Amino acid sequence: MSAPSLDLDPVIDGIVGRTVPMPVNVLSAVMIVIGIAAFGIGLATDGVVAWGAYLVGLLYTLGIAQGGVLFAVIQTGTWGRWGRPVKRIAETFGFFLPIGYLLLLVFLLFGLKIYAWNPDTIVEGGPIALHPHSLAAYATKEFWFQKWYFVGRQVVGLGILITLDFVYLRASLVPDLILASKRLGNRAPAWWARLTGGKTDLEGELRAGLHRQSFLVPFIAVAYALVFSFMAFDLIMSLSPLWMSNMFGAWTFVSAFWLSLAALGLTAMVARDWLRVGDFVRPFVTHDIGKLMLAGCMFWAYTGFAQLLPIWYTDMPEETDYLLVRMALPEWTWLAQTVAILCFLAPFTILLSRGIKKMRWPFVGVCSVVMIGMFLERTLLVLPSVYHGDPRTLMVWVVCVGTWLGFVGLLMQVVARALASVPPLVISDPHLEPHPWDVHVHAVDAAH
Repeated sequence: MSAPSLDLDPVIDGIVGRTVPMPVNVLSAVMIVIGIAAFGIGLATDGVVAWGAYLVGLLYTLGIAQGGVLFAVIQTGTWGRWGRPVKRIAETFGFFLPIGYLLLLVFLLFGLKIYAWNPDTIVEGGPIALHPHSLAAYATKEFWFQKWYFVGRQVVGLGILITLDFVYLRASLVPDLILASKRLGNRAPAWWARLTGGKTDLEGELRAGLHRQSFLVPFIAVAYALVFSFMAFDLIMSLSPLWMSNMFGAWTFVSAFWLSLAALGLTAMVARDWLRVGDFVRPFVTHDIGKLMLAGCMFWAYTGFAQLLPIWYTDMPEETDYLLVRMALPEWTWLAQTVAILCFLAPFTILLSRGIKKMRWPFVGVCSVVMIGMFLERTLLVLPSVYHGDPRTLMVWVVCVGTWLGFVGLLMQVVARALASVPPLVISDPHLEPHPWDVHVHAVDAAH
């Protein structure tokens, strides 16, 4: 097994002296400051809106971070070559996970008062009594919502998943650092040696790293589905504890992966010149990301409709209330309609175009539409359950949008610093090279 024969020297040399671009540094810092200020204003005026906005930002950024790692895992598990040029970019999303974990702990310590089942709730009307279909179900729910059990599920589940993620990320990163260090010599960052443990055996580390990555694929995939399903049921659905949907977990964790694809496409297109990977991130790469985004868009709409339809024809009060608030009340109907446009109608229509998926800035545009749409979608899932006033006020949206920008700015800062510090390509991965049997039907795909 040997390293790829591609000309990777410009990519490796570009690491030396690379810093986060000033516009990115300034923009992300400003966004973080706006987020802190908006959250502080929310706490001072209405703690319910502030913690609801915090939960939206937390779920949003955790979805992008974990979804990026899952993209890399999928590339490993399927032996995919098309996505290898952006595999490292996706992996750097995972560097946000420890910070996201700490932010989750903050929410679990101080933010659970927005849940209606919590005896200490600050939601209007106070804590509610649980009245499910049967006495057995009531007993189960009462136990399920005990604080220690609720918090423990989140802490242990996400902790295990992040541990698996970082074992995978280290297995992917170490061979690249060894290969890059061989070329850079004394110019290599000192912390690389600490991560590699001073190892210099590229062949052995590459073989072990690829084996370890492949071994972890099913564990990370299953853990992602389970942990993010529990997070959907606990952190979002239990805000309205009388409402339930069995498909809600899958709908939420798949849409989180879809969101990460949009973030990956946007990051790869915006940063490819800075990272000197333009010769690798070619139009066919974004074309394939776009096809996956189109599939995610259709899955989001299909599973959303699959939940709406049985709720509509069964007409059970404990199920319809959740939807009526969001789809019938004028305070929220406009937001539901906007989400439908930005999360389905617009991306579905645009991504049907083969050309747009291959054009740099139009593709950045559609990725931005999906990312904004998913923020509004998460807001629609969370805020109506905790805030019973009219959201069409400047203060509410200053808090919600500002807090979201703070989380996104923090994620941007972490990812930019990671990309500035490590090889932006999986330079030691033999699957970075095109397969000899690959055939490009269109000459433009091979030429760009």
